[in-house]
Amino acid sequence: MLKRVLLPLIILSIAIAIYMALSASKPEKKSLQQAEKIWRVNTVPVKFEQISPEITIYGRVETPRRASLNAALTADVTQINILEGAIVSKGDVLITLDNSDADLLLNQREADLAEINALISSELARQRRDKGLLANERSLLTLAEKAVTRAKKLDASRLVTRSSLDEAVSNQQRQIVTFKRLQYDISEHPARMAGLKARQSRAKALLEQAQLDVDRTFIKAPFNGRIANLNASLGDRVRVGDNLLTVYDLEHLEVRAQIPGRYLKQVRDNLTKGQNLTALATLDDKVLTFELTRLSGETRQDSGGVDGLFGLAADNHTLALGTFLELSLSLGSQENVIVMPFNALYGLNRVYRIEEGYLKAVKISRIGEYENSDGQTQLLIRSNDLKAGDRVISTQLPNAITGLRVETLNDDS
Repeated sequence: MLKRVLLPLIILSIAIAIYMALSASKPEKKSLQQAEKIWRVNTVPVKFEQISPEITIYGRVETPRRASLNAALTADVTQINILEGAIVSKGDVLITLDNSDADLLLNQREADLAEINALISSELARQRRDKGLLANERSLLTLAEKAVTRAKKLDASRLVTRSSLDEAVSNQQRQIVTFKRLQYDISEHPARMAGLKARQSRAKALLEQAQLDVDRTFIKAPFNGRIANLNASLGDRVRVGDNLLTVYDLEHLEVRAQIPGRYLKQVRDNLTKGQNLTALATLDDKVLTFELTRLSGETRQDSGGVDGLFGLAADNHTLALGTFLELSLSLGSQENVIVMPFNALYGLNRVYRIEEGYLKAVKISRIGEYENSDGQTQLLIRSNDLKAGDRVISTQLPNAITGLRVETLNDDS
């Protein structure tokens, strides 16, 4: 019985001892540590400089003085003296319309005015005559009154017939009527003259209108400029309001270019201080200098800035309306500016500084651009988190984040 119980215990103890011996003799696992990946990058040192930043903007040539010359009357085109693109001077006759109808109407208006002037002269002569007759009529009235007095005395003495007295009284009454009518005509002279003067003024206005219509048959240049387009041809029948041509002023050409919002404060500050901001553009291998004259008074909803209006400082004849230009705008001298290659910029406002072999994101403000002596365009930035001597990576990394391990390739640069 004892033997039956002890045998399994002995076997179990032996198995446990064997398992423990095997476990103690197995080889130890060596933990493998993966080496941290290091990105090799180029860097540029931070240096504070005083530089005039530049920005590149794009615009088109336009003008606030662009005139569309339309027909003011219905007539045929009889002469065209210009072609599209021609340069004209103020007062030049560009197109001539048939003036036959206008001349006939002008002659009629001249005749109407001459008739009114004759009536006025006649009225003045009549007034002079009436004033001269008034004294005579007054004398005749006095004589008639005396005749009536004598006739009444004689009638009382029975020396004349009753019919003689009646005739004397009748002559007196007729003379009174004539005298009063003459007085009335004289008193009505101002009213008649006022009516004639009104007719004269109307006739003069109609004559001036007719003369204006004759003048409008000659389409003249309103200012020195260039013909933008010509919409009429010899022999065309034009109606009132038909567009004949468009001319724009060469002395008021300007370039409208949008200035990005991030640079507007600098631009406004410079304009407020009275500083002239200039921009350069190249057209036909010729460098043109523009000056920012003002900012647009309206911001379009789909824009990211405000339009600036640039005037050409020299000869405007080299520009054509609608020409597209690339402008390099100088924003004036700036202090504590850092020059960086564009590869150093991440996003719109971020660069990476190296701290003890790791990247550190730094927010920056873009000041503008700058072309170095080698003709390369560099980025100008400013940041309170950067100090002189810091190294900023100039290599574009697809996975750049704060804490990424890097190794510089140009520590000595």
